[in-house]
Amino acid sequence: MKTFCIVLAAVILLAAALFVIKYHILMNLALNARARNLLSSNGKGEIPPREAEIRRQIQEDGRWLENLPREDVEIRSQDGLRLVGHYIRAQGQPKRLIVLFHGWRGSWTGDFGSIGKWLYGIGCDLLLAEQRAQGASEGKYMGFGVLERRDVADWMGYLERERHNTLPVYLGGVSMGAATVLMAAGDALPGFVRGVLADCGFTSPYDMLYEVGRKSLHMREHPAMDYVSLLVKFHADFGIKEYSTLESVKKTRLPIFFVHGLADDFVPCRMSREAYQACTSPKELLLVEGAGHVRSFFYDNENYRRKVEDFFGWKGQA
Repeated sequence: MKTFCIVLAAVILLAAALFVIKYHILMNLALNARARNLLSSNGKGEIPPREAEIRRQIQEDGRWLENLPREDVEIRSQDGLRLVGHYIRAQGQPKRLIVLFHGWRGSWTGDFGSIGKWLYGIGCDLLLAEQRAQGASEGKYMGFGVLERRDVADWMGYLERERHNTLPVYLGGVSMGAATVLMAAGDALPGFVRGVLADCGFTSPYDMLYEVGRKSLHMREHPAMDYVSLLVKFHADFGIKEYSTLESVKKTRLPIFFVHGLADDFVPCRMSREAYQACTSPKELLLVEGAGHVRSFFYDNENYRRKVEDFFGWKGQA
């Protein structure tokens, strides 16, 4: 009996240790961009020809964007981090300024080379922010939009105070960058901010972390997410239920154009549907058949561009 109790206690301790390690790994992989990424949505196996062509175009357009004349700029976040951005001036007289926020483990060139080429071609100045804890910006942990929404406000303050901006400004983001701009949309922003373009955004850090953990680690919501929540609060100092895109879009005045690929296997399409339903400002939702995560621009390019330009009234905008 004594031996059985010792073995049982050892098994329980081992199971508890594995539980702790498993979800500590999830928290670190999800929030720390420098950690090795084991949570990719791409899977293994042969890359389909269309996806291979899209990746080739992304690389080519990323190099094009990186080689444009630009001004590298820096600001300080509210919590003291050095945040880096890249300002690219349109040829001729700019019609508007688009401030773009890349996704989780993304980059300004990789996520916006192709979209940036379109926007630059229709007379837009571009400000491409490198999100906290990613790229050249400082920080240890990403905030899944909760922390980054404050960085959006800091970038708007920079435009207002340092650059004395007079152009109409539109916020754009993909994936976590979309969640970032959606969460920022409900905050007090300067009057020159006119709209939001959100491609494949998620509803909240809680929902997204659970989605990743459920698919990649086969975890159950409870008690796993309760423990992950404590870990994130302790290490990254924010709550994964602290804020959501749904809360923000219920109170924003800004027009929002939502985009999501119907074949997205990373951020479920239902999350953009939920945000669209919750939004009380002028809105439009484009769902693209066959498009995976952040692939709508490539699968339905002409329609994507036309609908965005029509929704924001860019064709007649001075």
